[in-house]
Amino acid sequence: MSKPTRIPPSEWEIMEVLWGQSPLSAIEVLERVEATTSWSDKTVRSLLARLLQKKVLSRRTIHGTWVFDPAMRRDECLQQENRSFIDRFFQGNSISLIAHLLKEEPLNDADLQRLRSLLEQCEDAQRNTGTTPAPRKTPRKGRQP
Repeated sequence: MSKPTRIPPSEWEIMEVLWGQSPLSAIEVLERVEATTSWSDKTVRSLLARLLQKKVLSRRTIHGTWVFDPAMRRDECLQQENRSFIDRFFQGNSISLIAHLLKEEPLNDADLQRLRSLLEQCEDAQRNTGTTPAPRKTPRKGRQP
């Protein structure tokens, strides 16, 4: 499996613009982020260049102007970011992440009901497909959050 593409917050902001609407030129991207950032045209172009290099964006010309389109869907990037986070901070064990979140963020009754519903949906999906996920990595001793 190839190494996940890391997208820092500034690049993620550019991607959010393009996932919302594309294709866009660099100037159009700048127009959409200038209300929330102090980025210059040069900064936006640098971020676009990085995203092109990472193959997260594609570029083409329309009427002589370079325009940019996402080359990856938002959910694909989010999945890679999630996996990277879990690998880096929870030794690849998503259950450790969930345990950590439950310990740090108290849940109200509505949250607990929603969580139960999500677990039931997962169980139903497994029963309906007849598949069971592969065993998860266990955290190394002394490293559990």
